[in-house]
Amino acid sequence: MKRTRLKPRSKKMAKFYKEVRVPYVKEIVGDGTRPCPVRSPVCSGYIQGVHEKLTRARAGGIVIAHNRKDNLIGCCHYCNTYISEHKEWSESRGLLLKGDSNEGEPNTP
Repeated sequence: MKRTRLKPRSKKMAKFYKEVRVPYVKEIVGDGTRPCPVRSPVCSGYIQGVHEKLTRARAGGIVIAHNRKDNLIGCCHYCNTYISEHKEWSESRGLLLKGDSNEGEPNTP
């Protein structure tokens, strides 16, 4: 029996990434010389990607993140990892938001 691999993303999500998400991330990252605003103890100093304050695990999501621009923050990869590994530090600085059970809608501060 012939088997095919699963597609990593649906066609709809692949289209969203190509048309919306990737250009937006490129806009935030810029030319790689913008300073990282998080400034964690392990910061590399420059924005390399995007961090979602309301993560998918906390009732956020890619589409919600794009619709709520205040949910996204540019930061370096080291800070993004530090935020994930140090939840209390991140929550106290507003870098991680707590989700609620309103069908995937983000908490409004």
